[in-house]
Amino acid sequence: MRKFTFLFFSMFFMLGTSVAVSQEIADFNSPTVYPNSEKPETMVYNIRISFSKDITVTLPEGGIDVVNTTTQEVVKIANAQVYDWEPNTAVLEFEQKLVPGKDGKEELQPQYIETPGTYTYTIPAGCITSVDGDVFAEHTYTFSITSTFDVVGCSPKTTDKLEKVEITFEEEIVDVNMPEQGLTIWDMYYMNSWFTKSEFTLSEDKKSVTLELAEPITASGMYDLAIPQGIFVSANGINNYSTQTITIQDLTPSFYTNYDDENRVKEIPGLAIGFKNVSNVELVEGAAPVMVYLPGGGEAAGTAQIIEGSIIVAFDIALTEEGLYTFVIPAGMFKMDGVENESREVGVELYTFNLLPLEIVSITPAAGTVEQLDKIIIEFNQNVILAQKDWQEISREIKITDGVNEYTLTSNVSYTLSNKIEYVANAVWDGYGYASTPITAEGRYVLDLSDIILSYGAEKYIDEWGYENTRWNAQGSCEGTLVWTISAAPETGIDGVEAEDGEQVIYDLTGRRVKSITTPGIYIVNGVKVVK
Repeated sequence: MRKFTFLFFSMFFMLGTSVAVSQEIADFNSPTVYPNSEKPETMVYNIRISFSKDITVTLPEGGIDVVNTTTQEVVKIANAQVYDWEPNTAVLEFEQKLVPGKDGKEELQPQYIETPGTYTYTIPAGCITSVDGDVFAEHTYTFSITSTFDVVGCSPKTTDKLEKVEITFEEEIVDVNMPEQGLTIWDMYYMNSWFTKSEFTLSEDKKSVTLELAEPITASGMYDLAIPQGIFVSANGINNYSTQTITIQDLTPSFYTNYDDENRVKEIPGLAIGFKNVSNVELVEGAAPVMVYLPGGGEAAGTAQIIEGSIIVAFDIALTEEGLYTFVIPAGMFKMDGVENESREVGVELYTFNLLPLEIVSITPAAGTVEQLDKIIIEFNQNVILAQKDWQEISREIKITDGVNEYTLTSNVSYTLSNKIEYVANAVWDGYGYASTPITAEGRYVLDLSDIILSYGAEKYIDEWGYENTRWNAQGSCEGTLVWTISAAPETGIDGVEAEDGEQVIYDLTGRRVKSITTPGIYIVNGVKVVK
Protein backbone atom coordinates (compact mmCIF):
# COMPACT_ATOMS: atom_id res chain seq x y z
CA MET A 1 0.00 0.00 0.00
CA ARG A 2 2.82 2.37 0.87
CA LYS A 3 4.58 1.58 -2.43
CA PHE A 4 1.39 2.28 -4.39
CA THR A 5 0.77 5.56 -2.57
CA PHE A 6 4.35 6.74 -3.18
CA LEU A 7 4.14 5.77 -6.85
CA PHE A 8 0.82 7.60 -7.26
CA PHE A 9 2.11 10.84 -5.74
CA SER A 10 5.33 10.59 -7.74
CA MET A 11 3.36 10.28 -10.98
CA PHE A 12 1.10 13.20 -9.98
CA PHE A 13 4.10 15.40 -9.19
CA MET A 14 5.77 14.54 -12.48
CA LEU A 15 2.53 15.22 -14.40
CA GLY A 16 2.10 18.59 -12.63
CA THR A 17 5.67 19.59 -13.39
CA SER A 18 5.19 18.60 -17.04
CA VAL A 19 2.01 20.69 -17.32
CA ALA A 20 3.73 23.71 -15.75
CA VAL A 21 6.72 23.49 -18.11
CA SER A 22 4.43 23.05 -21.13
CA GLN A 23 2.39 26.08 -20.07
CA GLU A 24 5.58 28.12 -19.66
CA ILE A 25 6.79 27.11 -23.12
CA ALA A 26 3.37 27.88 -24.58
CA ASP A 27 3.46 31.35 -22.98
CA PHE A 28 6.92 32.02 -24.42
CA ASN A 29 5.69 31.04 -27.87
CA SER A 30 2.62 33.29 -27.60
CA PRO A 31 4.11 36.80 -27.57
CA THR A 32 2.39 40.11 -28.24
CA VAL A 33 3.17 41.30 -31.76
CA TYR A 34 2.92 44.77 -33.31
CA PRO A 35 1.70 45.34 -35.96
CA ASN A 36 -0.84 42.50 -35.89
CA SER A 37 -3.33 41.06 -38.35
CA GLU A 38 -6.38 42.40 -36.51
CA LYS A 39 -5.90 46.12 -37.06
CA PRO A 40 -4.64 47.70 -40.31
CA GLU A 41 -1.99 50.39 -40.01
CA THR A 42 -1.25 53.41 -42.21
CA MET A 43 2.52 53.22 -41.71
CA VAL A 44 4.90 50.81 -39.96
CA TYR A 45 8.34 51.95 -38.74
CA ASN A 46 9.38 48.73 -36.98
CA ILE A 47 8.08 45.40 -35.70
CA ARG A 48 7.86 44.77 -31.94
CA ILE A 49 7.55 41.30 -30.36
CA SER A 50 7.09 41.24 -26.57
CA PHE A 51 7.61 38.06 -24.50
CA SER A 52 6.91 36.88 -20.97
CA LYS A 53 10.66 36.71 -20.26
CA ASP A 54 13.79 38.70 -20.98
CA ILE A 55 15.29 37.69 -24.32
CA THR A 56 18.24 37.77 -26.69
CA VAL A 57 17.89 38.10 -30.48
CA THR A 58 20.18 36.88 -33.26
CA LEU A 59 19.00 37.63 -36.79
CA PRO A 60 19.81 35.09 -39.51
CA GLU A 61 22.49 36.07 -42.00
CA GLY A 62 20.90 38.26 -44.67
CA GLY A 63 18.09 39.40 -42.35
CA ILE A 64 14.37 38.58 -42.63
CA ASP A 65 12.21 39.42 -45.65
CA VAL A 66 8.91 41.25 -45.16
CA VAL A 67 6.95 40.56 -48.35
CA ASN A 68 4.00 42.43 -49.87
CA THR A 69 1.80 39.48 -50.87
CA THR A 70 0.31 41.38 -53.83
CA THR A 71 3.30 43.14 -55.39
CA GLN A 72 5.99 40.78 -53.97
CA GLU A 73 7.89 43.91 -52.92
CA VAL A 74 10.40 43.07 -50.19
CA VAL A 75 11.52 45.20 -47.25
CA LYS A 76 14.24 43.54 -45.22
CA ILE A 77 14.52 43.36 -41.42
CA ALA A 78 18.20 44.14 -41.05
CA ASN A 79 18.64 45.04 -37.39
CA ALA A 80 17.31 43.92 -34.01
CA GLN A 81 17.38 45.81 -30.74
CA VAL A 82 16.66 44.72 -27.17
CA TYR A 83 16.74 47.84 -25.00
CA ASP A 84 17.79 47.88 -21.33
CA TRP A 85 14.49 49.49 -20.32
CA GLU A 86 12.49 46.86 -22.24
CA PRO A 87 14.52 43.61 -21.98
CA ASN A 88 11.59 41.37 -22.94
CA THR A 89 10.89 43.04 -26.31
CA ALA A 90 12.54 42.49 -29.68
CA VAL A 91 12.48 45.64 -31.81
CA LEU A 92 13.04 44.60 -35.43
CA GLU A 93 14.19 47.47 -37.65
CA PHE A 94 14.09 47.71 -41.44
CA GLU A 95 17.25 48.21 -43.47
CA GLN A 96 18.45 51.72 -44.11
CA LYS A 97 18.34 53.46 -47.47
CA LEU A 98 20.04 56.46 -49.03
CA VAL A 99 17.92 59.62 -49.13
CA PRO A 100 18.78 63.23 -50.14
CA GLY A 101 20.22 65.09 -47.19
CA LYS A 102 21.69 68.48 -46.40
CA ASP A 103 23.85 70.25 -48.97
CA GLY A 104 22.81 67.73 -51.62
CA LYS A 105 24.61 64.86 -49.88
CA GLU A 106 22.84 61.54 -49.44
CA GLU A 107 22.43 60.07 -45.97
CA LEU A 108 21.22 56.73 -44.58
CA GLN A 109 17.82 56.57 -42.91
CA PRO A 110 15.74 53.57 -41.75
CA GLN A 111 12.98 52.53 -44.13
CA TYR A 112 9.34 52.37 -43.19
CA ILE A 113 6.43 50.60 -44.86
CA GLU A 114 3.56 52.71 -46.15
CA THR A 115 2.53 51.05 -49.43
CA PRO A 116 -1.00 49.63 -48.99
CA GLY A 117 -1.23 45.83 -49.01
CA THR A 118 -0.87 42.70 -46.89
CA TYR A 119 2.60 41.81 -45.64
CA THR A 120 4.01 38.57 -44.28
CA TYR A 121 7.29 37.57 -42.62
CA THR A 122 8.67 34.51 -40.84
CA ILE A 123 10.77 34.49 -37.67
CA PRO A 124 13.07 31.42 -37.92
CA ALA A 125 13.29 28.93 -35.05
CA GLY A 126 16.05 29.80 -32.58
CA CYS A 127 16.27 33.42 -33.70
CA ILE A 128 14.90 34.53 -30.32
CA THR A 129 15.71 32.81 -27.01
CA SER A 130 14.93 33.62 -23.41
CA VAL A 131 17.72 34.29 -20.95
CA ASP A 132 16.93 31.00 -19.20
CA GLY A 133 17.08 28.90 -22.39
CA ASP A 134 13.58 28.81 -23.92
CA VAL A 135 13.72 28.77 -27.73
CA PHE A 136 11.15 30.62 -29.80
CA ALA A 137 9.81 28.30 -32.51
CA GLU A 138 9.35 29.33 -36.13
CA HIS A 139 6.39 31.69 -36.50
CA THR A 140 4.86 33.47 -39.51
CA TYR A 141 3.01 36.75 -39.01
CA THR A 142 0.98 39.06 -41.23
CA PHE A 143 -0.12 42.67 -41.08
CA SER A 144 -1.76 45.09 -43.49
CA ILE A 145 -1.20 48.69 -44.57
CA THR A 146 -4.24 50.66 -45.65
CA SER A 147 -4.73 53.95 -47.52
CA THR A 148 -6.16 57.01 -45.81
CA PHE A 149 -8.60 59.71 -46.83
CA ASP A 150 -9.55 63.09 -45.40
CA VAL A 151 -12.77 64.31 -43.88
CA VAL A 152 -14.24 66.83 -46.35
CA GLY A 153 -16.17 68.83 -43.80
CA CYS A 154 -18.64 69.00 -40.97
CA SER A 155 -21.94 70.82 -40.54
CA PRO A 156 -23.24 72.94 -39.02
CA LYS A 157 -20.35 75.39 -39.01
CA THR A 158 -22.39 77.97 -37.09
CA THR A 159 -25.52 77.45 -35.01
CA ASP A 160 -27.25 78.68 -31.86
CA LYS A 161 -27.77 75.15 -30.49
CA LEU A 162 -25.69 72.10 -31.36
CA GLU A 163 -27.75 68.90 -31.28
CA LYS A 164 -26.24 66.83 -34.11
CA VAL A 165 -23.36 66.92 -36.57
CA GLU A 166 -23.00 65.67 -40.13
CA ILE A 167 -19.53 64.54 -41.26
CA THR A 168 -18.94 64.35 -45.02
CA PHE A 169 -16.43 62.47 -47.18
CA GLU A 170 -15.49 62.17 -50.85
CA GLU A 171 -15.46 58.37 -50.67
CA GLU A 172 -18.32 56.02 -49.87
CA ILE A 173 -18.25 54.72 -46.29
CA VAL A 174 -18.59 50.94 -45.96
CA ASP A 175 -18.05 50.58 -42.21
CA VAL A 176 -17.94 52.73 -39.06
CA ASN A 177 -15.81 51.82 -36.01
CA MET A 178 -17.63 54.13 -33.62
CA PRO A 179 -16.30 54.11 -30.02
CA GLU A 180 -18.81 53.11 -27.39
CA GLN A 181 -18.81 56.60 -25.89
CA GLY A 182 -19.10 58.26 -29.32
CA LEU A 183 -16.90 61.10 -30.59
CA THR A 184 -15.65 63.90 -28.33
CA ILE A 185 -16.42 67.61 -28.68
CA TRP A 186 -14.17 70.04 -26.77
CA ASP A 187 -14.60 73.69 -25.93
CA MET A 188 -12.01 76.11 -27.29
CA TYR A 189 -9.86 75.80 -24.14
CA TYR A 190 -10.07 71.98 -24.13
CA MET A 191 -11.31 72.11 -20.54
CA ASN A 192 -14.80 70.63 -20.98
CA SER A 193 -16.04 67.82 -23.21
CA TRP A 194 -19.29 66.56 -24.68
CA PHE A 195 -19.99 63.33 -26.57
CA THR A 196 -21.98 62.20 -29.54
CA LYS A 197 -24.07 59.06 -29.31
CA SER A 198 -22.51 55.85 -30.61
CA GLU A 199 -25.44 55.33 -32.98
CA PHE A 200 -25.10 56.92 -36.39
CA THR A 201 -27.03 57.44 -39.63
CA LEU A 202 -25.34 56.79 -42.97
CA SER A 203 -26.69 58.84 -45.90
CA GLU A 204 -28.13 57.19 -49.01
CA ASP A 205 -25.03 58.01 -51.06
CA LYS A 206 -22.87 56.71 -48.16
CA LYS A 207 -20.75 59.86 -48.24
CA SER A 208 -21.92 61.41 -44.97
CA VAL A 209 -22.55 60.22 -41.42
CA THR A 210 -24.90 61.99 -38.99
CA LEU A 211 -24.34 61.77 -35.23
CA GLU A 212 -26.62 63.07 -32.48
CA LEU A 213 -25.18 64.55 -29.30
CA ALA A 214 -25.85 62.84 -25.99
CA GLU A 215 -26.89 66.28 -24.76
CA PRO A 216 -27.13 69.55 -26.74
CA ILE A 217 -24.60 72.39 -26.39
CA THR A 218 -26.10 75.88 -26.13
CA ALA A 219 -23.36 78.04 -24.58
CA SER A 220 -21.86 80.50 -27.06
CA GLY A 221 -18.28 79.78 -28.12
CA MET A 222 -16.06 77.74 -30.42
CA TYR A 223 -15.96 73.94 -30.21
CA ASP A 224 -13.76 71.26 -31.80
CA LEU A 225 -15.15 67.90 -32.89
CA ALA A 226 -12.30 65.35 -32.65
CA ILE A 227 -12.45 62.58 -35.28
CA PRO A 228 -9.80 59.91 -34.55
CA GLN A 229 -8.11 58.00 -37.35
CA GLY A 230 -9.78 54.77 -38.45
CA ILE A 231 -13.32 55.58 -37.31
CA PHE A 232 -14.68 55.62 -40.87
CA VAL A 233 -13.78 52.93 -43.38
CA SER A 234 -14.09 53.07 -47.17
CA ALA A 235 -13.37 50.36 -49.73
CA ASN A 236 -9.89 51.89 -50.12
CA GLY A 237 -8.86 52.81 -46.59
CA ILE A 238 -9.58 54.65 -43.36
CA ASN A 239 -10.02 58.32 -42.43
CA ASN A 240 -7.17 60.52 -41.24
CA TYR A 241 -7.36 62.23 -37.85
CA SER A 242 -9.29 65.49 -38.07
CA THR A 243 -10.73 68.25 -35.90
CA GLN A 244 -13.72 70.20 -37.14
CA THR A 245 -14.54 73.60 -35.60
CA ILE A 246 -18.13 74.54 -34.83
CA THR A 247 -19.21 77.98 -33.60
CA ILE A 248 -22.25 78.44 -31.37
CA GLN A 249 -23.67 81.95 -31.45
CA ASP A 250 -26.40 83.55 -29.42
CA LEU A 251 -28.96 84.42 -32.10
CA THR A 252 -31.41 86.00 -29.65
CA PRO A 253 -32.41 89.54 -30.71
CA SER A 254 -30.53 92.00 -28.50
CA PHE A 255 -29.25 95.55 -28.33
CA TYR A 256 -26.08 97.25 -27.17
CA THR A 257 -24.79 100.82 -26.76
CA ASN A 258 -21.67 102.61 -27.92
CA TYR A 259 -20.49 102.52 -24.29
CA ASP A 260 -20.01 99.58 -21.99
CA ASP A 261 -21.11 100.09 -18.42
CA GLU A 262 -18.31 101.78 -16.42
CA ASN A 263 -16.53 103.00 -19.58
CA ARG A 264 -14.03 105.82 -19.13
CA VAL A 265 -14.02 108.18 -22.10
CA LYS A 266 -12.61 111.53 -23.19
CA GLU A 267 -15.85 112.84 -24.71
CA ILE A 268 -19.57 112.02 -24.74
CA PRO A 269 -21.22 113.19 -27.96
CA GLY A 270 -24.44 111.30 -27.21
CA LEU A 271 -25.79 107.77 -27.01
CA ALA A 272 -26.07 105.22 -29.86
CA ILE A 273 -28.03 101.95 -29.64
CA GLY A 274 -27.10 99.13 -31.99
CA PHE A 275 -28.66 95.71 -32.58
CA LYS A 276 -27.74 92.05 -33.05
CA ASN A 277 -29.92 89.45 -34.76
CA VAL A 278 -32.59 92.05 -35.46
CA SER A 279 -34.22 92.65 -38.85
CA ASN A 280 -36.53 95.55 -38.00
CA VAL A 281 -36.37 98.32 -35.40
CA GLU A 282 -39.09 100.86 -34.62
CA LEU A 283 -39.53 103.54 -31.97
CA VAL A 284 -42.66 103.27 -29.81
CA GLU A 285 -44.79 106.41 -30.04
CA GLY A 286 -45.39 108.09 -26.70
CA ALA A 287 -42.72 106.03 -24.90
CA ALA A 288 -40.58 107.58 -22.18
CA PRO A 289 -37.31 109.15 -23.44
CA VAL A 290 -33.74 108.14 -22.65
CA MET A 291 -32.60 110.06 -19.57
CA VAL A 292 -29.06 110.97 -18.59
CA TYR A 293 -28.22 111.80 -14.96
CA LEU A 294 -25.39 114.32 -14.77
CA PRO A 295 -22.33 114.50 -12.48
CA GLY A 296 -23.14 116.35 -9.27
CA GLY A 297 -26.90 116.19 -9.88
CA GLY A 298 -29.30 117.23 -12.61
CA GLU A 299 -30.74 115.32 -15.54
CA ALA A 300 -31.57 115.71 -19.22
CA ALA A 301 -33.93 113.95 -21.63
CA GLY A 302 -32.73 112.79 -25.03
CA THR A 303 -34.34 112.86 -28.46
CA ALA A 304 -34.18 109.55 -30.34
CA GLN A 305 -34.29 108.85 -34.06
CA ILE A 306 -33.49 105.83 -36.22
CA ILE A 307 -30.54 106.32 -38.58
CA GLU A 308 -29.38 103.44 -40.79
CA GLY A 309 -30.78 100.78 -38.47
CA SER A 310 -29.41 102.28 -35.23
CA ILE A 311 -31.08 104.51 -32.66
CA ILE A 312 -29.21 107.80 -32.13
CA VAL A 313 -30.05 109.77 -28.96
CA ALA A 314 -29.07 113.46 -28.83
CA PHE A 315 -29.25 115.83 -25.87
CA ASP A 316 -29.88 119.57 -25.80
CA ILE A 317 -27.01 120.20 -23.38
CA ALA A 318 -23.30 119.58 -23.89
CA LEU A 319 -22.04 116.62 -21.87
CA THR A 320 -18.64 118.11 -21.06
CA GLU A 321 -18.41 118.22 -17.26
CA GLU A 322 -16.01 115.67 -15.82
CA GLY A 323 -17.58 112.89 -13.80
CA LEU A 324 -20.07 110.01 -13.99
CA TYR A 325 -22.98 110.12 -16.44
CA THR A 326 -25.73 107.51 -16.08
CA PHE A 327 -27.85 106.81 -19.15
CA VAL A 328 -31.20 105.11 -18.51
CA ILE A 329 -32.95 103.42 -21.45
CA PRO A 330 -36.59 102.85 -20.41
CA ALA A 331 -38.41 99.60 -21.08
CA GLY A 332 -40.70 99.68 -24.10
CA MET A 333 -38.95 102.60 -25.79
CA PHE A 334 -38.49 100.63 -29.05
CA LYS A 335 -39.36 97.27 -30.62
CA MET A 336 -36.96 94.70 -32.09
CA ASP A 337 -38.82 92.57 -34.65
CA GLY A 338 -41.99 93.40 -32.76
CA VAL A 339 -40.60 92.67 -29.27
CA GLU A 340 -40.29 95.58 -26.83
CA ASN A 341 -36.90 96.23 -25.22
CA GLU A 342 -36.10 95.77 -21.56
CA SER A 343 -34.70 98.68 -19.52
CA ARG A 344 -30.96 99.21 -19.18
CA GLU A 345 -28.57 101.55 -17.35
CA VAL A 346 -25.12 102.49 -18.65
CA GLY A 347 -22.65 104.41 -16.52
CA VAL A 348 -19.96 106.41 -18.36
CA GLU A 349 -17.18 108.45 -16.74
CA LEU A 350 -15.95 111.52 -18.59
CA TYR A 351 -12.37 112.48 -17.79
CA THR A 352 -9.50 114.48 -19.22
CA PHE A 353 -5.95 113.22 -19.55
CA ASN A 354 -3.00 115.43 -20.36
CA LEU A 355 -1.31 113.38 -23.05
CA LEU A 356 2.45 113.75 -23.41
CA PRO A 357 3.41 113.73 -27.12
CA LEU A 358 5.36 110.64 -28.15
CA GLU A 359 9.00 111.42 -28.92
CA ILE A 360 12.20 109.44 -29.50
CA VAL A 361 15.00 110.13 -27.00
CA SER A 362 17.78 107.96 -28.43
CA ILE A 363 18.58 105.28 -30.99
CA THR A 364 21.16 102.51 -30.52
CA PRO A 365 23.13 102.22 -32.72
CA ALA A 366 22.92 105.85 -33.70
CA ALA A 367 21.94 106.49 -37.29
CA GLY A 368 25.07 106.76 -39.40
CA THR A 369 27.85 104.38 -40.43
CA VAL A 370 28.03 100.94 -38.77
CA GLU A 371 29.79 97.66 -39.55
CA GLN A 372 26.57 95.60 -39.14
CA LEU A 373 22.98 95.79 -37.87
CA ASP A 374 22.04 93.12 -35.34
CA LYS A 375 19.63 94.99 -33.08
CA ILE A 376 18.07 98.43 -32.85
CA ILE A 377 16.97 99.82 -29.48
CA ILE A 378 14.65 102.83 -29.57
CA GLU A 379 14.18 104.82 -26.36
CA PHE A 380 11.10 107.02 -25.99
CA ASN A 381 10.23 109.88 -23.68
CA GLN A 382 7.62 107.77 -21.85
CA ASN A 383 6.47 104.22 -21.26
CA VAL A 384 5.22 102.43 -24.37
CA ILE A 385 4.02 98.99 -25.49
CA LEU A 386 3.33 97.57 -28.94
CA ALA A 387 -0.25 98.35 -29.88
CA GLN A 388 -2.64 95.41 -30.26
CA LYS A 389 -5.49 94.51 -32.58
CA ASP A 390 -7.52 91.31 -32.25
CA TRP A 391 -5.10 90.17 -29.49
CA GLN A 392 -2.17 90.42 -31.92
CA GLU A 393 0.68 92.90 -31.43
CA ILE A 394 0.82 95.40 -34.26
CA SER A 395 4.34 95.98 -35.64
CA ARG A 396 5.94 93.05 -33.83
CA GLU A 397 7.66 92.61 -37.20
CA ILE A 398 8.74 95.60 -39.30
CA LYS A 399 10.93 95.98 -42.38
CA ILE A 400 14.21 97.74 -43.05
CA THR A 401 15.30 98.14 -46.68
CA ASP A 402 18.43 98.91 -48.64
CA GLY A 403 16.32 99.99 -51.62
CA VAL A 404 16.48 96.54 -53.22
CA ASN A 405 16.07 93.97 -50.44
CA GLU A 406 13.90 93.99 -47.33
CA TYR A 407 15.03 92.60 -43.97
CA THR A 408 12.75 91.75 -41.07
CA LEU A 409 13.19 93.30 -37.63
CA THR A 410 11.35 91.51 -34.81
CA SER A 411 10.45 92.94 -31.41
CA ASN A 412 12.40 90.87 -28.91
CA VAL A 413 10.23 91.41 -25.84
CA SER A 414 6.78 92.82 -25.18
CA TYR A 415 7.82 95.53 -22.74
CA THR A 416 5.22 96.60 -20.23
CA LEU A 417 5.79 99.93 -18.51
CA SER A 418 9.09 100.44 -20.28
CA ASN A 419 10.37 103.33 -22.35
CA LYS A 420 12.37 101.09 -24.73
CA ILE A 421 11.52 98.86 -27.67
CA GLU A 422 14.19 96.46 -28.96
CA TYR A 423 14.14 95.02 -32.49
CA VAL A 424 16.51 92.28 -33.65
CA ALA A 425 17.45 91.55 -37.25
CA ASN A 426 16.55 88.25 -38.97
CA ALA A 427 15.24 86.88 -35.67
CA VAL A 428 15.56 83.18 -34.71
CA TRP A 429 13.72 81.91 -31.62
CA ASP A 430 16.15 80.17 -29.23
CA GLY A 431 13.59 79.05 -26.66
CA TYR A 432 13.97 82.10 -24.42
CA GLY A 433 13.92 85.04 -26.79
CA TYR A 434 14.85 86.07 -30.30
CA ALA A 435 18.50 85.82 -31.33
CA SER A 436 19.61 87.96 -34.25
CA THR A 437 21.39 87.10 -37.47
CA PRO A 438 23.16 90.39 -38.21
CA ILE A 439 22.76 92.26 -41.48
CA THR A 440 26.29 92.71 -42.85
CA ALA A 441 25.82 93.46 -46.56
CA GLU A 442 27.17 96.90 -47.42
CA GLY A 443 24.56 99.46 -48.29
CA ARG A 444 22.29 102.23 -47.08
CA TYR A 445 19.44 100.96 -44.87
CA VAL A 446 16.26 102.92 -44.19
CA LEU A 447 13.73 102.31 -41.40
CA ASP A 448 10.31 103.98 -41.56
CA LEU A 449 9.40 104.91 -37.99
CA SER A 450 5.69 105.13 -38.84
CA ASP A 451 5.70 101.30 -39.08
CA ILE A 452 6.17 101.07 -35.30
CA ILE A 453 2.69 101.56 -33.81
CA LEU A 454 2.67 102.00 -30.05
CA SER A 455 0.24 102.49 -27.19
CA TYR A 456 1.38 105.27 -24.87
CA GLY A 457 0.05 107.76 -22.35
CA ALA A 458 0.04 105.13 -19.59
CA GLU A 459 -2.16 105.75 -16.57
CA LYS A 460 -2.28 103.56 -13.48
CA TYR A 461 -5.60 102.76 -11.83
CA ILE A 462 -7.15 100.24 -9.43
CA ASP A 463 -9.47 97.81 -11.21
CA GLU A 464 -12.75 96.39 -9.89
CA TRP A 465 -10.91 93.49 -8.18
CA GLY A 466 -8.61 95.85 -6.31
CA TYR A 467 -5.48 95.27 -8.42
CA GLU A 468 -3.31 98.00 -9.88
CA ASN A 469 -3.60 98.06 -13.67
CA THR A 470 -2.54 100.27 -16.57
CA ARG A 471 -4.74 102.08 -19.05
CA TRP A 472 -3.23 103.25 -22.35
CA ASN A 473 -4.80 106.45 -23.56
CA ALA A 474 -3.36 106.86 -27.06
CA GLN A 475 -2.05 104.88 -29.98
CA GLY A 476 0.28 106.09 -32.70
CA SER A 477 3.82 106.24 -34.04
CA CYS A 478 6.70 108.65 -34.59
CA GLU A 479 7.10 110.11 -38.05
CA GLY A 480 10.28 110.15 -40.08
CA THR A 481 13.00 107.71 -41.09
CA LEU A 482 16.28 106.45 -39.70
CA VAL A 483 19.24 105.71 -42.00
CA TRP A 484 22.24 103.50 -41.35
CA THR A 485 25.11 102.86 -43.76
CA ILE A 486 26.90 99.52 -43.41
CA SER A 487 30.54 99.59 -44.41
CA ALA A 488 32.93 96.80 -43.46
CA ALA A 489 35.96 99.14 -43.40
CA PRO A 490 34.72 102.70 -43.91
CA GLU A 491 37.04 105.47 -44.96
CA THR A 492 36.30 109.00 -43.77
CA GLY A 493 36.38 112.30 -45.60
CA ILE A 494 36.52 113.08 -49.29
CA ASP A 495 38.48 116.30 -49.31
CA GLY A 496 41.84 116.38 -51.09
CA VAL A 497 41.32 113.18 -53.10
CA GLU A 498 42.07 113.99 -56.73
CA ALA A 499 43.02 112.13 -59.87
CA GLU A 500 46.24 112.95 -61.75
CA ASP A 501 44.32 115.25 -64.09
CA GLY A 502 43.08 117.18 -61.08
CA GLU A 503 39.48 115.89 -61.29
CA GLN A 504 37.82 113.54 -58.84
CA VAL A 505 36.37 110.33 -60.29
CA ILE A 506 33.32 109.37 -58.18
CA TYR A 507 31.01 106.34 -58.46
CA ASP A 508 28.13 105.21 -56.22
CA LEU A 509 27.74 101.53 -55.27
CA THR A 510 25.59 100.86 -58.35
CA GLY A 511 28.55 101.73 -60.55
CA ARG A 512 27.02 105.00 -61.75
CA ARG A 513 29.43 107.92 -62.04
CA VAL A 514 28.38 111.09 -60.22
CA LYS A 515 29.74 114.63 -60.34
CA SER A 516 29.65 115.31 -56.63
CA ILE A 517 28.60 113.73 -53.36
CA THR A 518 25.41 115.26 -52.07
CA THR A 519 23.46 112.29 -50.64
CA PRO A 520 24.61 110.26 -47.60
CA GLY A 521 25.93 106.84 -48.60
CA ILE A 522 29.01 104.88 -49.70
CA TYR A 523 31.01 106.04 -52.73
CA ILE A 524 34.17 105.11 -54.61
CA VAL A 525 36.32 108.23 -55.06
CA ASN A 526 39.42 107.70 -57.22
CA GLY A 527 39.29 104.00 -56.31
CA VAL A 528 38.95 104.63 -52.56
CA LYS A 529 35.76 103.77 -50.65
CA VAL A 530 34.42 106.74 -48.70
CA VAL A 531 31.31 107.36 -46.64
CA LYS A 532 29.32 110.53 -46.39
